[in-house]
Amino acid sequence: MQIDYLCDHPALIPELAELNFNEWGQYRPGDNLQARTARMRAACGKGAVPTVVVAIEDAQMLGGALLIDSDLDSRPDLTPWLAGVYVKVEHRGRGIASALVNRIVDEAAALGIAELYLYTDQAQSLYARLGWEVVEHTVDDEGLGITVMKRLIQKA
Repeated sequence: MQIDYLCDHPALIPELAELNFNEWGQYRPGDNLQARTARMRAACGKGAVPTVVVAIEDAQMLGGALLIDSDLDSRPDLTPWLAGVYVKVEHRGRGIASALVNRIVDEAAALGIAELYLYTDQAQSLYARLGWEVVEHTVDDEGLGITVMKRLIQKA
């Protein structure tokens, strides 16, 4: 398995956008697959915020993760964010999510970012194992109960 920039694999943009839309689209009223794909394409940078990385094995995408400016409208003071960590169901349990998260942390470190944020409604234990700390328990912009977490980053 390798983790690479999505912008180096543009044919995978629609697939990752669809996976993200199917997983989280219901939490963004008015969103659609076309809009999600356009946002994924726009976020497809490297060496900057935003950046998108994907896990690939045997020319197949296993999952992806994003480094973005903001992921929670109610907390514009927190930036930047790890977002959209997703691994296809059939590849879960292999450490791919951890590898994607760690790659985004490395990307942030290389950019000189001191702390990184995320929110989750169910994966707090995964992130805690990877060095993330709880900032607060709150509700997201659509009323879902979530945990906001942060990770202090040592510069590369």
